[in-house]
Amino acid sequence: MYRTTRFAAAASLALSLAASAASAATTVVLDFDDLVGTGLVPSDYQGVNFGDDFSYYDDPLLPEYPSRSGLTTLYSNYDKYKPGSGSTGVIRFDDAVRFDGAWFAGHYDVVFDLYLDGQQVHVSDRLDLDSTMRYLASGYAGLVDEVRLYGNSGNWVMDDLTYTTGVTAAVPEPATWAMMMLGFGAAGAALRSRRRIVLA
Repeated sequence: MYRTTRFAAAASLALSLAASAASAATTVVLDFDDLVGTGLVPSDYQGVNFGDDFSYYDDPLLPEYPSRSGLTTLYSNYDKYKPGSGSTGVIRFDDAVRFDGAWFAGHYDVVFDLYLDGQQVHVSDRLDLDSTMRYLASGYAGLVDEVRLYGNSGNWVMDDLTYTTGVTAAVPEPATWAMMMLGFGAAGAALRSRRRIVLA
């Protein structure tokens, strides 16, 4: 009885810690709709460093370059990356975050490289583009402080860039904790049942 009570208390504490860690996480969506007209994205836009790699416009002229939400989308800085050439857009975060992904439309394809402390930690899937806005997920749940976007300048637009702050890399998701606790509970029940059979 004492062991069962102690196990239940430990399981409750673990689930509580996991839930509080998850509640500290905040998902941020940059929709860029406060950028009006056409221009270079400010290097430190809403706490994210876009350097001089990205431009924006709020009046898409061609149907193959729609926005995901609102009007404004990002594209390569044409002064730095001539249309038709390869481009590398670098996005840096002041603090490590979980980078979730962004929406794209256009031609050819785009891909993310993810970095932490100058070391590459992941490469996303490659997304083939068309005139429908589609989401390119990073596919990585760990922390990063830099994202490099590779594409063909003049052939993509990006919208609704998404990342999550307050993520602790070492804390599993609440569902993972719950499954672990259920597994431990089942193993404990099996051992108790087996002990009763042997003693009988």
